[in-house]
Amino acid sequence: MDTMVDNVKPLLAKALPPGEYRERLIDLFFVKFRSKADPQQLVESIVPLYDKYFSAEEIKGLIQFYQTPLGQKTVTVIPKVMAESQEQGRKWGEELGRESMIEVLTEHPELKKAMEDAGKAPTPE
Repeated sequence: MDTMVDNVKPLLAKALPPGEYRERLIDLFFVKFRSKADPQQLVESIVPLYDKYFSAEEIKGLIQFYQTPLGQKTVTVIPKVMAESQEQGRKWGEELGRESMIEVLTEHPELKKAMEDAGKAPTPE
């Protein structure tokens, strides 16, 4: 839950118009969200997914693994690895996108000019 809040909070802040109200609104939103979040409901929705992809024997093996020191570390570290991996993927995608757009616009100056002209055009109302 904390990782989700950390990831969503900046997105929510960017989505809301600036103002003194924003930080308080976001804080109150997450208080309300946490009060409504029932972890058991989430577990009940996820169990069928495990049933879909793992046999009973595999589940027993996973339980044994997660009872080991490495399994316990995995439970702690994997969310951090996933969050950092997503951030790295985002940065990689942004850089790749920026480079690709620059190259396309350099290779096709007519598209660059059309884009620049479109940015100067008055917006229809």
